[in-house]
Amino acid sequence: MSAAMIRCDAYIEKNWELIGITFVLVCRTRDDGLTDVGAFLVDLYCLGVKDAFFEAEMSKAELDTLLIERLPEEFRERIHPACAKKLIEGAIDYAETLGFAPHRDYRKARKVLSSLDAAACPREFTYGCDGRPCYVRGLNDSEERTDRILAILDARLGPDGFDYEDPEVDDDLDDAQAVREELIEFLDAEPETVPRFYETSGLITAMLLCPTVLTPLKIMDELWGKEGRVWADQEEAQDFSELLMAYWNQVNDLVLNAIAPDATPDDKIFDVWLEDFPDENDEANKSMMVATCAWAIGFHRATQLLPDAWGDALTRPDLAPHWEVVGWWTDFEKKENRDKMIAAAESDQPRTLNAAVTALARALRSSGPNPF
Repeated sequence: MSAAMIRCDAYIEKNWELIGITFVLVCRTRDDGLTDVGAFLVDLYCLGVKDAFFEAEMSKAELDTLLIERLPEEFRERIHPACAKKLIEGAIDYAETLGFAPHRDYRKARKVLSSLDAAACPREFTYGCDGRPCYVRGLNDSEERTDRILAILDARLGPDGFDYEDPEVDDDLDDAQAVREELIEFLDAEPETVPRFYETSGLITAMLLCPTVLTPLKIMDELWGKEGRVWADQEEAQDFSELLMAYWNQVNDLVLNAIAPDATPDDKIFDVWLEDFPDENDEANKSMMVATCAWAIGFHRATQLLPDAWGDALTRPDLAPHWEVVGWWTDFEKKENRDKMIAAAESDQPRTLNAAVTALARALRSSGPNPF
């Protein structure tokens, strides 16, 4: 019998170069239609393969579902399988020089790489950040894990031989208001087609609530389209990525505070404040209303951008009243919507935008998957 024919495909996150970490999927499909999949979370700056998993003999439907969950079409691009192998193995080699082995499940996942020849890839990849190892603390890295990684780097390279970044405690972006103001200023200077701050804030909030785990990089296409933005240089791109990550974490904190067991109805889940508008009272209230509508439009936009990633969350009967409130705010110009909003806010059990989004957050964040 002749050997089964095998077709290899590989996918990677768009704009992965901007933050030095990316999700890579490598698929080997046999002529019987079944596919073996290796998935790799690759840190090019320091740790190599941070996580990995392997799935054997997936059907086409199962593979399509996995791709939608892990790398939605709008935010993935193809990479030559040989280049995927070269990128992954290069990251592992770099990490091993620093004292880090790949994730334990890499041994299983690398099965999909066995038939590929990395030498066939003409591309060259660089590791580290600006020529130095840089450990960027992950959102789920515990204090214990962080201390262990820093101790290894210090023992191998000395205290001045590497860089360390904690997105939640960045020396340049540790003031929440400064982050907001910088992001507002940046987006205001972009072409009119680029969403402004409040719409972007709503978009981020919805992405954090989405049952499918999404990363900050997935905002890029929505801000600038699939062609992306032309950056002046790598430093400018890196600065924006750090700014975006810092604000992403701030919004995440708002969400977590709003759904905490001891939260009160006064705890806001969306980042629009009367203090943002220094006008006289009436004008300030109008400006805040406009900003809130823009926020709701961004929130709603995320559900249209990635409908498959939301699963049944958009159609669940128990969530329908909350989505209805969001819908009123996205089309505030309609008098009937304004009338509904006023009536709902003045009812015995007020239905406000903050209450609706908080209810959605409690329902979706409690049942959503853990980040990869």
